[in-house]
Amino acid sequence: MDTTTPRPGLSFVRTEYGGVVLDLKQGEYWRLNPVGAEVFASLLAGDAADPVAAVLDRFDVDAVTAQRDVAELVSHLRAVGLVPS
Repeated sequence: MDTTTPRPGLSFVRTEYGGVVLDLKQGEYWRLNPVGAEVFASLLAGDAADPVAAVLDRFDVDAVTAQRDVAELVSHLRAVGLVPS
């Protein structure tokens, strides 16, 4: 899967419910569920990380579902400008 890293200027923190991405410049934040937080953390780790593998390692989900969920989240992150197109 072709992914990229989140754009600079974002802060990310994991919570007991998933995670939060904060854009101080725009004054916006996004809540992520546990799967979304795992994917976002993997994207922050850069090229060496595989978000699908991270989801498969941490959650009880099949590969097809993991690939679909990661692709949908990355598409949404691109749509809202958190990940460059």
